[in-house]
Amino acid sequence: MRGVGMYIIGATRGLLNLTPNEPRTPEKVESSVSSMSKRKRFRRHCRRFWCVYLIANVVFLAIFLPVFFLVAIPAIAQLVVNKSDLRIINAEVMHPTPETIRMTLEAKVDLKLAMGVRLDPVIFYTFVRSAGHENAYAGIEIPGQTIKGNYSLEVTDQLTPILNMTSWETFVSQAVFQKETALSLYGVTTGYLGVLKNHIVLDKDVVIPTLNKFEGFSISDSTLVLPAEDDGSNLVANITLPNPTVLSFEVGTITLDLKSGETDLVIGNATVTGVTLRPGNNTFSLRGVLDIGTMVGNLTEVLGSQGSALNTGALSLTAVIKSIVSNGILIPYYTEVLGSLPLVANVSIGDVLQNSLTRLGSSETRNDKRRRDPPLLGGLVGYGDAYNQVASLKHNRHVQKIFQDEEPERRDAMIDSLARYYASL
Repeated sequence: MRGVGMYIIGATRGLLNLTPNEPRTPEKVESSVSSMSKRKRFRRHCRRFWCVYLIANVVFLAIFLPVFFLVAIPAIAQLVVNKSDLRIINAEVMHPTPETIRMTLEAKVDLKLAMGVRLDPVIFYTFVRSAGHENAYAGIEIPGQTIKGNYSLEVTDQLTPILNMTSWETFVSQAVFQKETALSLYGVTTGYLGVLKNHIVLDKDVVIPTLNKFEGFSISDSTLVLPAEDDGSNLVANITLPNPTVLSFEVGTITLDLKSGETDLVIGNATVTGVTLRPGNNTFSLRGVLDIGTMVGNLTEVLGSQGSALNTGALSLTAVIKSIVSNGILIPYYTEVLGSLPLVANVSIGDVLQNSLTRLGSSETRNDKRRRDPPLLGGLVGYGDAYNQVASLKHNRHVQKIFQDEEPERRDAMIDSLARYYASL
């Protein structure tokens, strides 16, 4: 038997997968033979059924690739748009008419994507979220362009029809009365990522600060013009309208009623021209007519309406907008919204009188007064009850409290000046 084994093929090669010095155990031999057997069977199986596997792969790719390009890629593109940052840098609403406005818009968009995305032209509709984009108040046309990284989108001075007046008035009201509001944008376009074409919907709310009822409104440099000018104006002042937003509004010419305190007693009217609200504090000149006769005739009501303002030496005035006109045309949406917002300011009485007397004492005013008014024969002779009615304020406890820091002679001189003016009306 030993001689027969020597003639068996491979008898001298040793066991497969064994090193020369490794023991040839039965377990090693069985594992090596089993591994070779599995690989051979798998190769034979693939050679036998290659046609089946080919058909299966073709079917898989026929299903997967359309799903990938028609569903997955658009979904990824839409997700990129949804997750992108959009910030309003500047927005201007200019040249208002009852039916149109001119829009300028600059926005920064960060797609957080290294590759550029080419967009077809799109109309971004601005709307109020509660009303839905179907009731958009304006549409802004954005030309086709390629967006990459942190990119600026900009349109300038674009004539825009007001599409829905109710939605527009709602937005204007939110911009005036609220501390912040959402500028909602909606647009549908086609985006191209390389050769891939995707349908993209932009539907975003961009929160922006708004006018917050013009918090910080003030009236300064108030001066009584004595005597009144030819058009009847006897009051000049500056008003300040704060705008803490990135929005700019061209308003136009504002006509206001001036009321005493928070009562309905109208004591004058005023006009402010060329009003355009830009970011920051906006100061404009005010010219008006203060009805001193009404004030004196309703002195008790006037003093009673002042409340704590008199204790600080101030006169509380409420300005109520009656009309807003731009380029000679009444702007109803601004008139309605801003007309519902009373603007309250405290005006220093001491500053009013000081400014008035300074103006009255100027050489130009004195010469003008000499030409208009008769000389004061004997000082106060001929003024009668009209003068005495105002001059009696020198003995009013409220007035004395206001001017408690003034010398009595200076206080009386101020009141006498007002008395002479009122008597000459």
